[in-house]
Amino acid sequence: MLSIRTRGKHGIYYIRGSVGLGKKKIIVKEFSTGTSDRDAAAHLMAEHETKLRHRLMFGPAALVAQGTIAQAFDSYLTKAKPPCASDVLRIGKLNGLIGDFSLREPKQAWEHFRRAYLTGHDPAGQDRYRSVFQAAINVYHELHDLPPLRIKAIPFNNERVRFLSKEDRDRLIAAYSPHIQPIITLLAFHGPRIQTALQLPWGVNGVDMKEGSIRLNHTKNAIIRSVPMHPRVMDVLRPIWEKQGQPTTGHVFLNRFGKPYQDTRKAKIPGGNPIKNQHATACKRAGVEDFTVHDWRHHWASHCVMAGIDLITIMNMGGWKSLRMVQRYSSVSVDHMRESINRLS
Repeated sequence: MLSIRTRGKHGIYYIRGSVGLGKKKIIVKEFSTGTSDRDAAAHLMAEHETKLRHRLMFGPAALVAQGTIAQAFDSYLTKAKPPCASDVLRIGKLNGLIGDFSLREPKQAWEHFRRAYLTGHDPAGQDRYRSVFQAAINVYHELHDLPPLRIKAIPFNNERVRFLSKEDRDRLIAAYSPHIQPIITLLAFHGPRIQTALQLPWGVNGVDMKEGSIRLNHTKNAIIRSVPMHPRVMDVLRPIWEKQGQPTTGHVFLNRFGKPYQDTRKAKIPGGNPIKNQHATACKRAGVEDFTVHDWRHHWASHCVMAGIDLITIMNMGGWKSLRMVQRYSSVSVDHMRESINRLS
């Protein structure tokens, strides 16, 4: 059983002892109640003993019954491999709306958040919040030997594959404003996500002109890849590098005001594209329809397949986390071969 005793000149009460149930026992190392009031200390001791007996009776599930969703979020944010910046912001939004909900009812908490905040969001964005919420709960569950939570995924079409011919590619690149063309050339020949490209620094941690390499920080999947620079990318970046005095730090790409582009991954609501309007104008000029900025990534991966590059290499260069994510491009090679065969006379 537990007992209390005073320590120090201020007579602060401390609790120590053990709590048992059958053959099970929990040893309680001495800890301070923070009070010199005996009645208050005795009340705290009784509460603590009740919680420990509850844990002995019901196991790890008792901890969940006593906790809040906010505790799961804290476990997720402090795990060994920290989440990306965008997911940290999502956790903040989730915590603000459902952090006080009980861990006993995570699905009800998720449904409340979905109705309160995600109405009007596109399905892919909703599913990203679902994925982060589920991951946070499961980090907490794993810490306490509880079974994982599964929340039904929100269906959305993630199989889009859109690419241009080489002629359309070059015509579209030429249709952009001059200060945007180097960015698009990088997208077309290296395939990074737009914010990965816009936040690239000069030097060994980004664009290394002396080594002719680019270190792409795919923050979405916490993957960093250093790849040889494509000659066309080298050709458009070298004048910028020389004009800026051959720097080894600082942003590679600046907007028309000479300032770095905003990192929309760190916005209050993550997302958005700083060059969306310029892209729409360029597509109109070039006569290219149904082609988004993100489609440059599909374009790059598709042309890698058509060039005979294997999917594992594409996955590594593009910063995808698993082969499953690049398998959608495998059918491109079939269409490409069919076109080649049909040219035979």
